[in-house]
Amino acid sequence: MKKLLFAMGLLMSLVAFSQKEKKLDKGYQYLYKELSFETDDYKIYIIDAKAVAPWAKFKIRVFNKTNDYLIFKPQEMFYSAGDFNVAGTDKDLVIPPNEEASKTIDFKGSAMQVEKFNIEIKGIYKVAGNAPVSAAPDFTLPPAKNDFQAGGFTCKLIDSKQATDKTTAKFGCTYEGSGIGILDPYKCAAVMPNGQDNANVKKYNGVLLEKGKYEDFFVHFNEVAGAGDMQKSTIKIKWNDTFRESKLVPLKAVTLEMLLDSDKTKEKNK
Repeated sequence: MKKLLFAMGLLMSLVAFSQKEKKLDKGYQYLYKELSFETDDYKIYIIDAKAVAPWAKFKIRVFNKTNDYLIFKPQEMFYSAGDFNVAGTDKDLVIPPNEEASKTIDFKGSAMQVEKFNIEIKGIYKVAGNAPVSAAPDFTLPPAKNDFQAGGFTCKLIDSKQATDKTTAKFGCTYEGSGIGILDPYKCAAVMPNGQDNANVKKYNGVLLEKGKYEDFFVHFNEVAGAGDMQKSTIKIKWNDTFRESKLVPLKAVTLEMLLDSDKTKEKNK
């Protein structure tokens, strides 16, 4: 009888150990409940949160409720469970005024499969969308020179093509100012041979550049009937509000608690 009880106990221990090892296997996932949080400036949604032994991740969707830009910095978002704390590893998420954007945030560690964990979001910043314009000189095509300055921006022409029915150009800009640069080339226009403004049709949401950061972009101007042949004439790009300079204004940090969704976890790991 003692031998039988010992054998049964040993078997139960092996089964329990096997189940524990299965949960730590890379193929076994913990899934967490979705949640949302709202302030006067934004509303965020945390969805598709999951964890395996060496990592945890979720998708963050942010709706910007303001007329300003918002920046979420994943490297200033922290996962914590017990004594373990680790920052996110992804690039900044920029949300234009009154727009929505999303990003998957990753956290690396060990034994990340826990019943609950906290996400502390410290890196939330606002950038005034109505910041002062950095004046830039009109740019001539064909070019008289390839580079120009606009406040803290240093820009250069990379390539351009002029035809009767369209003109395109590619520029690259580096921001070297003391604040943060707002680059929105969708707002530029070409001055046609007859003096008429021709809007840039290349869609662009705008980007924020911190000191030393670089961005390249295209502009595209279609033919305007009666305004002159762009291939045979000189045109000028009028930058309007393309270049602005502002400051990062930190918003209040928030802490969100992620809870295990037992039903989804069981269903996922059948």
